[in-house]
Amino acid sequence: MGIRSCLANSIYNFPGRSTSSFPWLLPLMTNEGISPFISNSRTQFKKSIRCSNEFEFNFNAYRVEKINSINKALESAVPLKEPLKLHESMRYYLFPGGKRVRPLLCIASCELVGGVESMAMPIACAMEMLHSAVLMTDDLPCMDNDDFRGGKPSNHKVFGEFTTVLSSLSLFALAFDHISKATTKLGISSTNILRVISLCARLNGAEGVVAGQAADMESQGKSGIGIKQLEYIDLLKTSASFEACAVAGAIVGGASEEEINRLRKYSKYIGLLYQIRDDILDLKKDQIADKATYPKLIGMEKSMELVEKLLGDAKDQLVGFDLKKVAPLKSLADHVAYRKN
Repeated sequence: MGIRSCLANSIYNFPGRSTSSFPWLLPLMTNEGISPFISNSRTQFKKSIRCSNEFEFNFNAYRVEKINSINKALESAVPLKEPLKLHESMRYYLFPGGKRVRPLLCIASCELVGGVESMAMPIACAMEMLHSAVLMTDDLPCMDNDDFRGGKPSNHKVFGEFTTVLSSLSLFALAFDHISKATTKLGISSTNILRVISLCARLNGAEGVVAGQAADMESQGKSGIGIKQLEYIDLLKTSASFEACAVAGAIVGGASEEEINRLRKYSKYIGLLYQIRDDILDLKKDQIADKATYPKLIGMEKSMELVEKLLGDAKDQLVGFDLKKVAPLKSLADHVAYRKN
């Protein structure tokens, strides 16, 4: 569903008075690492974000609407069929699904540059497949050895390890098959389809997510992990997948190279922001596991202020875009920064 449809469904409202703009933090990083800073942050996330003195954007309504569309598209893309156990395992993390941040990012980026939801939906679904595939392997005993995810038993606890591995491989293959077939039907150029496939393969493989997971596994149990190595891991393990979503959505939406580069930077910032927020939320769990995290290395206070710094950096990349079309991405950044789970 495009911006016009959002307007028709009252996601945008037009009150009669103005509000203040978002505050930013002064730069937090120096050549020597984490430096003292001056904080000018908001204390809480506002569900309804005032984007200018002309209108109010209801992110919750936008998010619910888009997630409903994403869920329907995923149901169609990954149906339950034979071999039954394999497909049940493939769908186990996909439904009911998590926060759907990655597909939301993909669709919002496409809409920002003039595209519509349907153009980005095949890629958005594929990104969620790739994300679920990575989570399956992450939880295995040979990796993070997690017995639960999202309050329910991990995939391998329900279906067994070999089925989980095969399901993960199947989702990886299906993701690229879905991009190639579904986007072709939409009339998107073969050049852009190939560009998106190459981008997603690179940033989800040995130059992105998989490389980050490998570095993360290599670092476990080792002392002396510093902030630079942790940032390197998180930029690959988390930010790379966010970058793939934003840039792929922008490409099919018809973005210019300058717009693509700005969305690439925006997505890297919120990807790192997402991981730091995870570290803050998972503090007790990570302390037990003795994992290298931002709160462990720089403390909780500076971690939270780094969140504010990255939030400001991300929003800086959105300056100059159409206020209505950019509102979902501004609000998504806030949602990532101030989420409670």
